[in-house]
Amino acid sequence: MKKIILLTILFTASLLFSQNRINLQILNSNNIHLALQNIGKLGAIPVAFGGGVWKILSFDSTIVYDHGPWIIGKIDNKVHLSISQWGTNYSPGPIINNKAAMQYKPEDSLKYRIYKISKGDNTTNKDYAEWPFEFGAPKTKDGKPKLYQDQSLWCTYNAMFPSVKKQIPSFTDSLPIMPLEIHQLVYAKKGNSKDEVDLFSNTVFFEWTIINKGTLPIDSAYFSFWTDIDFDMATANFPAVDTTNNLGYMWSNKTKPQPAIGYTLLFGPAVPAYKKKAVFKGQLRNDFANLNVTSFQAIYDDYPYLAGVDRPSFSRTEAWNIVRGFYPSGKAKVDSSNNSVTKFSYSGDPVTNSGWLWGYGNSGGGAGFNLSSGPFNLAPNDTQWVMMALVPALGKDYKESITIMRNKVKLLKTLPYDSLAFGRKAVMVGVEKGKIIPTEISLEQNYPNPFNPETVISYSIPKSEHVTLMVYNLLGKEVATLVDEFKQAGNYKVRFNVETLHAASLSSGIYFYRLTTPTTIVAKKMMLVK
Repeated sequence: MKKIILLTILFTASLLFSQNRINLQILNSNNIHLALQNIGKLGAIPVAFGGGVWKILSFDSTIVYDHGPWIIGKIDNKVHLSISQWGTNYSPGPIINNKAAMQYKPEDSLKYRIYKISKGDNTTNKDYAEWPFEFGAPKTKDGKPKLYQDQSLWCTYNAMFPSVKKQIPSFTDSLPIMPLEIHQLVYAKKGNSKDEVDLFSNTVFFEWTIINKGTLPIDSAYFSFWTDIDFDMATANFPAVDTTNNLGYMWSNKTKPQPAIGYTLLFGPAVPAYKKKAVFKGQLRNDFANLNVTSFQAIYDDYPYLAGVDRPSFSRTEAWNIVRGFYPSGKAKVDSSNNSVTKFSYSGDPVTNSGWLWGYGNSGGGAGFNLSSGPFNLAPNDTQWVMMALVPALGKDYKESITIMRNKVKLLKTLPYDSLAFGRKAVMVGVEKGKIIPTEISLEQNYPNPFNPETVISYSIPKSEHVTLMVYNLLGKEVATLVDEFKQAGNYKVRFNVETLHAASLSSGIYFYRLTTPTTIVAKKMMLVK
């Protein structure tokens, strides 16, 4: 690993002085070491330099080769595309006076780099001292660089530089410039533990703020995240989607142990929705709703003559078909398990061996997927925002890896934005009126936490109904039932004692407790330390 990182640094130095001033930084605060470039590519260090720099749990290896965001939509009824797919048409820096930064002011190219700050940094860190507030980098209320979790990497890039409008390998047509400025924030919490000890040691968060800097609206737009995943046997990585959890992932049953590598859409684009609430850049937005994943395209390989229908796009038309839930050719997808038309390839469950599953004996080295969400509109100077997380997991076999990964995602989705971004509990405040948004049902963090042998769990229900409160291990196996009865509306406290509940055999580690009513499910995690 040290050798790979050293080669990465050497490679970074050569990129820094290339024509477009591409530079690279490493996110390395926890078990996942991630290479980031200031042109929308979130990986893909050339193979000669060790491939993507990743480390997952005890699986010390490359797990993803390349990945990055797409924005596609219509401007004046013509499809436009900004894309990262083994190449990119993004350029470093913001849009300044209707031009790409590298076109308008190339002499400032070193300012268009990736900025990296970590907990405890001050002005002795050049990136902290030169934090680009003028480009939209996040700041605290007192005007200092804003740190997310324990390490943050921030940059901005755009799709306005004409000289890079066709940089996508095998694309058959050129890409018109697109007046999009994207602010990319990637962060992680410090930690080197396994999943059962610390969920955040093996999670990375991504936020993209997308701004239409043009004079025309972008309509029927989609956000899509493309990835080429390579772990262990790169020719045996199988794509799948879990629509319930907005989760696209790769798995393999070829060797043991095998990780499951997933990306979950935590908060999709926000669209108007009467009497709904959306999370938008960490705040609640009234009369909006976050879109879910709306389509999933599996990628067998990057060679069309090998991949058949399960392949990436090689033109704007094909990209347009993919994000809308069709095969690249425009043909509708049919779930082979029930013959129904769908927008999601391979939506079955490998753990139970049910539904539409990957049917090939292997895959190509370019296997991966597109996870898309839309449509939405972007008026001139309008802004969209998307948040995702990389959530890998490693169990004793592929079924356990998938199960752990799903449980991690389920837990992440129970946490408010501020807990994900800053590691703290926070009250969401409405954007429009600035009022506290009450919750209809609440489940508090257990206290003490960590605990041994006893902890207290508090919860509230706004109306009388049947309630269950259960404790599960990381694999989703029930280990205790604390409540299973009809309850009157009110506030309650329940004691969980591993000795009196005959759960003394429980080992140290993370457990979930889940409150369920006829209309709501809320879950949190707690830690037992013996």
